[in-house]
Amino acid sequence: MKNWRFILICAVLLVAQVVLDNFFPLRRYVLISILPAIVLLMSLDIRPVMAMLLAFAVGFVVDFFSTGMLGLSSLALVPAGLARGAVVGLVFGDELTARGDELSLQRLGIPKMALAAILLCSLYFVVYIWADSAGTVPFWPAALRFALSVAVSTPLCLFAARMLRP
Repeated sequence: MKNWRFILICAVLLVAQVVLDNFFPLRRYVLISILPAIVLLMSLDIRPVMAMLLAFAVGFVVDFFSTGMLGLSSLALVPAGLARGAVVGLVFGDELTARGDELSLQRLGIPKMALAAILLCSLYFVVYIWADSAGTVPFWPAALRFALSVAVSTPLCLFAARMLRP
C-alpha cells in the first residue's frame, strides 16, 4: 500500500514540476526543481543502475511535458541517481541500510535530510546549468544561478520529502 501512495504522490509532484516549468518563466535566473527529492527518496533496495534508469524516466517525463529543452532534466538526474547511494551512505551511514529502513524526514530529522537534499540538488544543478549554458554563459552568472537554484529548491525538496515519506 505504501508503494502505491509513493507512486501517486510522485505523479502529483511530477505534474507540479511541469506546472512550475511551464508557467513560472524564471529559468533564466533560477531553476526550481523537486526532482532530486524524488530520486533521493526512492527505495533503498533499488540498485544504482535501476535508480539511474528511473531518474532518466522521471526527467524525460518532465522534459517531454515542459517547454524546456528535451533531455536536460534527464541528463542532470542520471548522475543524481548514481550518487544517491553514496549520498545516503555519507549522510545517514550504514545503519539505515542495515536496518532496511526507509528515508523519512520525521525519523531522520531535518538537518540530515537537508544535507542530503543540498548534495543531490547541487549535483543536479551543476550538471543542468553546465549542459544548459554549453559554454556560452560566463562563470559568475552561472555560479549565481546555481547558488540561487540550490537555495530555492532545497526547501521545496524538503517539503516534497515530507509529502513522499511522512
